[in-house]
Amino acid sequence: MTVSDTTELSRAGLMIELGRFADATRLLAAVLAAAPDSCRGWCLLSRAHLGNSQPAEALTAARRASALDPANDWPFRLISTALITLGRGTDAVPAALEARRLAPHSWRSHVCVAQAAAADGQLELAAEAAETGLAVAPDQADVHVTAGRVALSRGDVAEARLRQESALAIEPTHGGAINELGRISLQLRDPAGAAEHFMRAARTSPGNGVFGRNSELALRYLAVRLARPILLAAALCAAMGTLLASGHRAAAAALAPAVVVLLIWVAARIRAIPRHSRRHLPRLVRARLSGPWSAANTKTSTAGTSSASPAAAGPVGSKGPSSRL
Repeated sequence: MTVSDTTELSRAGLMIELGRFADATRLLAAVLAAAPDSCRGWCLLSRAHLGNSQPAEALTAARRASALDPANDWPFRLISTALITLGRGTDAVPAALEARRLAPHSWRSHVCVAQAAAADGQLELAAEAAETGLAVAPDQADVHVTAGRVALSRGDVAEARLRQESALAIEPTHGGAINELGRISLQLRDPAGAAEHFMRAARTSPGNGVFGRNSELALRYLAVRLARPILLAAALCAAMGTLLASGHRAAAAALAPAVVVLLIWVAARIRAIPRHSRRHLPRLVRARLSGPWSAANTKTSTAGTSSASPAAAGPVGSKGPSSRL
């Protein structure tokens, strides 16, 4: 590999850190066309594909890198990460364990095992790997973020919050830690707080679309909570109008306090929403008011409170891999 190729790989790595995944992919394709035996180049290409939501392509590039340098743990970490993203947690664990075997003193390999094990539901292995990672590198924010994700998967919300706060004490702008605080808030049924965390995460990592999607999910969940009292208040107002029209003023007046209480509750919830997020709320509430209130609809809208499923209905993070590995 020439000095120029090495310089271009460094440029591509910087692009990835800045979230310019498509630009990095194009640059790496040109470099690898001239230097196809570069393990580093294929690893960087795998990372770029992961950042660009192309896990299948990332897996192919990582496997190419592992074939070029079987003693390097980085390709195996990327293989594991790509498999997690593809929903293949069981397949991700052996690759992560191989990375740890190759680099037992690297915190990244322990984080990789924790992520893969959590994705496969092996929470004891995940917790053990996370604890080892904390012992190896207590000053690394990513280790605390992963330990917090594992804790949340195990249902330990207090430990999960503590780990994310520890990560932010080390790196105040760590988007993953802020995102996890949003997931914790959503699990605690605080969608307004969750939306604030998700929006903050999106501002710290503009190239990561996950945080923006999580913000939308939190606001949708809040819209469900707001639509019901709004609908009830509207029904009570209609009933009051009917009662007034028929001369039953006392009965209509008896309904008024309930309407006031409902509207005050709605107003308080709206005021708790970050100001820059409120503009999206009328659209989402209207969608809920006009849509069918079926059991399936309710189940989907509340799925974000579960940390056990990485489904699209839930906020990404619980079993999602770190793109920084």
